[in-house]
Amino acid sequence: MSQELARAFLLDRLGLRGPFWKTEEAGARAVGLGMMQIDSIRSTGLRNHEIAWITRTDAPIPALYDLYYRDRAMLETHYPLFATRRDWVPFFLKDFNKAVNQERLKEFRPLMRQVKKHIAENGPVSPADLDSERVIGGFNTIKATTRALEYLYHTGQVQISGRSKNFHRLFDLTERVAPELLNPVADYRTAHKSFFVHSALSVLKLATPRQLAERVSHHVGTWRGGMAVAKRLIEDALDHNLIDWIESIEGDTQHRYLALRSDLDRFMKGVPPQDDTVRLVPPLDNLMFSRRRFTELFGFTYKFEAYTPEDQRRFYFAMPILYRDRAVGLIDGRKEEGAWRITGLELYHDLPLEHLRNAVHRFARIAGCDKIIAAPGLSKAQRTALLGKVER
Repeated sequence: MSQELARAFLLDRLGLRGPFWKTEEAGARAVGLGMMQIDSIRSTGLRNHEIAWITRTDAPIPALYDLYYRDRAMLETHYPLFATRRDWVPFFLKDFNKAVNQERLKEFRPLMRQVKKHIAENGPVSPADLDSERVIGGFNTIKATTRALEYLYHTGQVQISGRSKNFHRLFDLTERVAPELLNPVADYRTAHKSFFVHSALSVLKLATPRQLAERVSHHVGTWRGGMAVAKRLIEDALDHNLIDWIESIEGDTQHRYLALRSDLDRFMKGVPPQDDTVRLVPPLDNLMFSRRRFTELFGFTYKFEAYTPEDQRRFYFAMPILYRDRAVGLIDGRKEEGAWRITGLELYHDLPLEHLRNAVHRFARIAGCDKIIAAPGLSKAQRTALLGKVER
């Protein structure tokens, strides 16, 4: 397999190749990603997970939130913030209480009981709904009731049930959101051996042994052994033919990747042809879950600079641009009073500007903008091709 075909395999399995998902299949295809990272930044007019959705489907954004919070085929998990397929959550939450300081947990139990009683009597609450003194934690300090909600989540007593109008998390009792989480995983000791490798590779789709071990470690959790356990689980998965090798050659360099045998079988039955769709991929997309893999396969190093001091960054919310199985550049933009302003554009490979125009105008239209404008820095050809009234 060539590196080009390896890229095609990855993008195909991640839903970033071929036709946009149809509305009626979009929910199931999103669940097939395993996890989607949730982030509240919306400088572009859309949040990370919303961009991940629209770069794969023409289904409306409200359908994504129905998937999360109405149908609950994916549940939002709390820290880090991911929408995770529902049948995976019991494995992740097993013994999750061990991930927190037990002395602090004991200290907070009285307040946890009060908060849980409030939820039982009044329904879902966000941290903003509760008042209390502030305690050390988070980026600086957080309210004690917010910490109590987090500990209730860690001990499996509440789940994230939705989002407020201000995009605050809403917590509700587990028995109301996903009652199956109150029951232990059947045959956990046997099932978890394959689960953590299977779930990690279901998310990554393609990975070197090191990249897969890092992701498996993330799924296992430090309190269960982290990297040491992850490496043993990968060896066991290879022994049982759950995963298989992909040999990839580029020039004189040979690469070795791992993938699920089921994914390889589906892909090799018929490699779909390339298409001319340009996709704008959010910084926290599944494609970027392994930055090392992105660099190795696509040829440049990506850095998410939103939290980098302004005078030290090139972009704020740079989105990789995909075209014909390659990452051809980066684009950054902001929504400003009904306009979508291109604040940065770097192209590392050629692509037809009319195809980039289609992608930018589609993005701006979904973000609710009427025109495309730009900061200085674009070439004359780029300004001519991209700027103007948003095409409907």
